[in-house]
Formats: sequence, structure tokens, C-alpha cells
Amino acid sequence: MAEKNNKKKPNNGSTFKKIIKFMRPWLGLFIAMCIFSLLAAVFSVLAPNYMKNIVDEIEKNLSGNIDMDAIKDVAIVSGIILLAGLGCNIITSLISPKLTMVTAEKMRRDINKKANHIPLSYFDTNPEGETLSTMVNDVDTLATAIGNTLPNVMRSITSFVGCIVLMFVTNVILAGTTIVATILGMLITVILMKKGQPYFSKNQSGLAEVNSLINEDIKGHLIIKSFNAENDVIEAFKKSNLALYDSTWKSQFFSSLISPVSTFASNLGYIAVCLVGAILVFSGSASVGIIVAFISYAQLFSGPLSTIAQAGGSFQPAIAAGDRVFALLEQPEMIDDGKTEVSPDKVKGIVDFEHVKFGYVPESIIVHDFSLHVEPGQKVAIVGPTGAGKSTLVNLLMRFYELNGGNIKIDGVPIGEMSRETLHSLISMVLQDTWTFEGSIKENIIYAKQNVTAEQFRRVCDDTGLSEFFEAFPNGADTLLGEESGVSAGQKQLITIARAMLDDSPLLILDEATSSVDTRTEKIISQAIDKLMEGRTSFVIAHRLSTIKNANVILVLKDGDIIETGTHDELMAKKGFYADLYMSQFDNQ
Repeated sequence: MAEKNNKKKPNNGSTFKKIIKFMRPWLGLFIAMCIFSLLAAVFSVLAPNYMKNIVDEIEKNLSGNIDMDAIKDVAIVSGIILLAGLGCNIITSLISPKLTMVTAEKMRRDINKKANHIPLSYFDTNPEGETLSTMVNDVDTLATAIGNTLPNVMRSITSFVGCIVLMFVTNVILAGTTIVATILGMLITVILMKKGQPYFSKNQSGLAEVNSLINEDIKGHLIIKSFNAENDVIEAFKKSNLALYDSTWKSQFFSSLISPVSTFASNLGYIAVCLVGAILVFSGSASVGIIVAFISYAQLFSGPLSTIAQAGGSFQPAIAAGDRVFALLEQPEMIDDGKTEVSPDKVKGIVDFEHVKFGYVPESIIVHDFSLHVEPGQKVAIVGPTGAGKSTLVNLLMRFYELNGGNIKIDGVPIGEMSRETLHSLISMVLQDTWTFEGSIKENIIYAKQNVTAEQFRRVCDDTGLSEFFEAFPNGADTLLGEESGVSAGQKQLITIARAMLDDSPLLILDEATSSVDTRTEKIISQAIDKLMEGRTSFVIAHRLSTIKNANVILVLKDGDIIETGTHDELMAKKGFYADLYMSQFDNQ
């Protein structure tokens, strides 16, 4: 069945669980970070108790001699506790970046792997810029949030729990006062976080949309200028940019309120402790040392809550980014359950399309009942009007899409029984849209081919006419491809054709491969292809019908069905659809 692209809806509640699951390979590091965060928190909450002892000792001896030895002993223990807490915090700070970076590195690696295994239908229905934004911006947002907040949250949670325990052990009334006063202030923070969450989600989506528009505008700037569409493009970008601005400032507004509100909650706790503590001291129910300790406890109690609240502000865009990242990682992959091994050296090149039925969506079938038998070494040309299904047929042969019905076989073996790697090793493909990567011309031609000799490389360059073009470049085949390299679109097309020739597979697909070259170069390429295809099966899609006159068989497609078959001379003699199509290209003559 055809694979459908069902973009999964975000599930904010499960994103954090997915992050933890993603970090499972480094569980040891995570546990170590948790342990040292716990120890750091324990040491931090123990310190106020010793401060209480120092103050109580001073208070007892205000009317007489102060016992400096007792104070000294308590101060030394307090110092040791503080140093131990500092050491644990330092170790946590060393572990946390390592944990964050390895997680982010694996996430990028998995996304890159995923992008090479999800169906082409995903890219058909999702803008390139949006996918790029997910792979770059969203991963960075998520990784940064983890790195900046995860260790702090761990310390804060353990400090929070430890602080509550020690407060109730020290004084129940002051403990209740501190907790109630602080939590009342924190309720406002929770409300702000809830109000701000939708804007953080809109912010990430808006960023992806703006990136998508920028990507499209840069790639199509020549078309934009030639059609005087600058104002329309600027207006569309302005609209998306304003929407991003609106969601960004609102999300940042709510995020910026969290810190002052948290400070307010802390101050509220201090005031409550001082008021209730003064009453308890005058009634003789508590000592001054307990009041001093609880002022520290109020800070230790509100501090973790404030940190957690601020982490919530940082995690909200991260959660939105995580939803998008995991939505991509959870996309269904192309089915690859083939086990039959086929050696390219033993393939004859017999291709059979048997009652093929296909639609990009099952409700809209565009190839209805396509059947074709191709003998080894035949050159099959596929022609027809736009939308007839020409490129669709070769995409199905490459198994870029799954069939809705029927079968395709190579040498009698259904392509569904081969692995995609095996299938693709049997077919070389040259598309109308050239694809080159950053590197030298030679590296682009050799690409994934192993053990290429200098003679093989020279031969394909001669056959495609690239050797002649190399003379125009100071570095020849070592010229780096890029915007400033001076390599034309036609020359890049020659590079992709040379790449396919060097691959030397038993089957070849040319999808408008000569569309970007001039007549003279086209003749050179046609001669080279004819030589290369001796004894091999080739499929050629062409709009310029003059380029496929020497094909063994020409398939004329219309609405996904073959309406005419034959050689060029046979089809011209029929004076049917092909003849009309051919002659229409010479109407002006």
C-alpha cells in the first residue's frame, strides 16, 4: 500500500519521558549527576542548622564570656559542609555538559539517519525550510535547555525535599509559615507558565515558517526578480515575521515575569518568617538562632521553587521544540523487508511492470493499470504531457513510493523482495534537477563509488565532454564547486551524468537529463549514453522528443496509462497522439 504521511500531533506530556528515554545509553552519567546533585543539596540544607547553633551559642553567652572554642568547632564543621557542597556542585557541572552534548549529538545523528529513511511523501508535504528548522534550530533549543537547566532542576528538587524535612524537624510552626507563604507566591508563577505555553509553541512553529520562507526566497531569487514579485514576497515574509514577532514577545513577556514573581515569593517568605518568628521568640517558644536558620531555609525553600519555575520558562520552548523533533523521529520509515540478494554483475536487465496501480494518496489514483515488458539492453523512452505519470513510473521502479497494486520485477525478482540498497545498486539515476555537494568536481563525480582508477575517471570525463571544460578551470577536476566556482548549470548536469556513467549499473534512468545543456553538449551526451547503454536497459524521460528518436521503444503516457507504443517512425506513421505531440514542437517552423 502507498505510504501516507501522517504528521503526528505533539504530545507535551510525553516529550520529557521521550527525552529521558533518549538519554538511556548514558544512564550511568545521569545517575552520577543525580547522586552528586543530591549530595550538594543535602550539604546546602545542613548549613543553616549549624548557623543556628552558632547564633544560639552567642546568645547564651551575651551576658558573660563567649565560648569561642564551641563556636570555632561549629564554624569548622560548617565550613567543611559548605566545601563538600561546592565540590559536589562542581562535579555535577562537569558531568552535565557531557551528558547534554552526547545526547544532542545522538539526536542530530538519529535525525540525519531518519531523514534518509522516511518516505519521499514526507518531503512532498512538508516545506524544506520547516524540516531544516527542526533538524537545526529545534535540536539546538532542546539541547541548550537541557544543558542549562537539568542540573539546576536536579539540585533544586533535592534541596526542596531536604529543606522541607529539616524545617519540620527544627520548628513545625515556622516550617508551615514558610511553606504556605512561599507556595502562595509560586501559584502566580504557575499561572504565568500556563498562560505562556501556547505562545512558546506558536513561537517554534513561526520560526520554522520564517526559515521556510527565507529558504524559498533565496533559492528562487532569480524567479522572484524576473517576475517582479519582490513586493509579494516581502509582504508574505512581513506577515510571517510579524506573526513570529507577536508570539515571541508574548512568550518572552511571560517568561520575563517569572523571575520577579519568584523574587516576590521569596521576599514574602522572609517577611512571614520574621513576623511569626518574632512572636515565637517573645513567647519563649523559639530562639533567635532558629529565626536566623529559617531565614536561610526560606531562601533555600523558595530558591529551588524559583529555579524550577525559571526552568519551566526555559523548558516551554524546549518542549515545543522537542515535540517537533520527536514528531520527525517518529515518522514511519520506508518499508525495507526485502531479503533477496541480487548481484549487479549477473543482472540481465529484464524489467516487467505488471498491472501497476499507484496514487500519491490512495483516494486519487494516477497510474491505473500499467503493464510493460522491457528486454535487456532496450532503450525505453517515456513521453507524454505534464502530469501523465512519466516521473512517477521511474520513482516506482526505484521504489521511492510503494505500489497500491500490481508488481514490478527485475529479472523476474519483485523489487519488494530486494532490499532498497540492493535495488539501488542495480540502477543509476540522473535527474533534471542537478545535485552537487561542497567539494571538488572529481569528488562529486566519484561520490560513493569505491576504488575508481584514474583511467575510469578520465574515460567518463571524455565521454561526457567534461575533460574539455576542465581546461577552463585553473585547478581542473580539483576545482571546488560553489557559488564562486564559475561552473554553469549545464556543466553541473554533465557532472551528475558522469557520476551515473561511473556507477556503471545494469539499468539507467535519465529524467530530462539533457534539459540544462546546449545542443552541441546534448549531442556529446547522447552519443556517450548510447555507448554506455549497449547491452544495458535504460529508461529515458524527455520533453524534447528529438532526443529519443533512436529509442527501441517509445511509451506515450496520458493520465497514467499507455496510449501508444512503438518506435519513432512507427508512431509518426500512425499520426496519433505522439505525432501531434512531436509536430507541436515544430509549429513555429
